[in-house]
Amino acid sequence: MSVEDGAPAATLRRGRPRSTEAREKILAATEELLSEGGFQAVTMEAVAARAGVAKTTLYRWWPNRAAVALDCVSARMTPIADTSKAGSYRERFQRQLKATIRLLNSSQGHAILALVGAKQTDPVLAQAYSEQIARPRREQTRMLAQQAIEAGEIAAGTDPDLFLDAIYGPLYYRKVVSGEPVTDAFIDRIVDAAFTAFGVGGQRKSKPG
Repeated sequence: MSVEDGAPAATLRRGRPRSTEAREKILAATEELLSEGGFQAVTMEAVAARAGVAKTTLYRWWPNRAAVALDCVSARMTPIADTSKAGSYRERFQRQLKATIRLLNSSQGHAILALVGAKQTDPVLAQAYSEQIARPRREQTRMLAQQAIEAGEIAAGTDPDLFLDAIYGPLYYRKVVSGEPVTDAFIDRIVDAAFTAFGVGGQRKSKPG
């Protein structure tokens, strides 16, 4: 289904200061609806009814259901950002991936995956998701990879995006496609293998043309 109500999902309407309690009720209701019925279940009417607020309250803060859903998912994904600088970069990536899979395995993760699935057939929602969630979070992890390169834990000249794909790809493949378990031990192996492959002396020299 496409995003309704006309307004672009990437734009959140600015109004009067939000009531923290009401906002949390709305986001919790949105999370429940996403988990139960996917993005199709998230309508402004359903969210308002589940949260026990007037529909006009939603429209005062969000222009459409996509904006509510994106705000919900963005808020739920905040804890996976590893702000601790303790340990090596290898350890920091291990912590971040473990936090990611814990979130995806939770009830909140069901809502996140429902929105990820919905954006595959909704170009407007996909663009908004990319602008509000995917790109900013990718930039955070890209900066972490770049810091690991500068610290000498990853070889100079490494493409940070290729490195990130190498460690996040197996996690999402198992979670979304194969259904195989993603354990802490599996994550440790993924990150260890990536740091070995992309580490100093670990990259293969390109063969002459």
